[in-house]
Amino acid sequence: MVILKWIAGIAAAFLMGKLVKKIKLPEILGWLIAGMILGPNAAGVLPQTLLDSSWYKVIISWMQCSFGIMLGTELIWRKLKSYGQALVLTTLTQSLGTFAVVTLVFGIIFHFSGIPVYLAAAFGGIALATAPAPALSIVQEFQTKGPVTDTLLPMAVLDDVVGIVVFFTVDSIITRAVSGGTVPLYMIPVMIFLPILIGVAIGFLLSAP
Repeated sequence: MVILKWIAGIAAAFLMGKLVKKIKLPEILGWLIAGMILGPNAAGVLPQTLLDSSWYKVIISWMQCSFGIMLGTELIWRKLKSYGQALVLTTLTQSLGTFAVVTLVFGIIFHFSGIPVYLAAAFGGIALATAPAPALSIVQEFQTKGPVTDTLLPMAVLDDVVGIVVFFTVDSIITRAVSGGTVPLYMIPVMIFLPILIGVAIGFLLSAP
């Protein structure tokens, strides 16, 4: 029954996407609306037991990897250079600016609430999490081309790279603080840069002629 509900949910999301497209909006908006309505926090057609099942998590992980590879093909170095320093500076400014503001706000709240202030940095790292898949979906659906599109996808990918670096840095430092220094210092850069290095290596292999 859980698998049948999952299939029915996919079909409902597909139909909702087609309906939303009729009013000149991206299909992915219909998928998101269907997910919110059918999910465990609304109608409950897709129960929490489905979201917690191991096979569902495996499927989601494979889908995430597929989208990551599709987005990673946009980060070819020769194309990245053509976008100029403005793209990198804009991405760093808005990402690190978001991290600083969110961390500051939660730090003040936690200070007066008696909650460890260092947890504010974790919230700041979480705030950097973005989903570039919708942008890729919209670009592919409408076959958009031009300077905005050429800048949007690389910026979305770079934004996630910055988010990963910041989050894992904060997570590693908090883990070491909470564990009383039992986590070796050399593990901090490993936790931060190993996933990025793996992604870069795969990206180069897939983009090679």
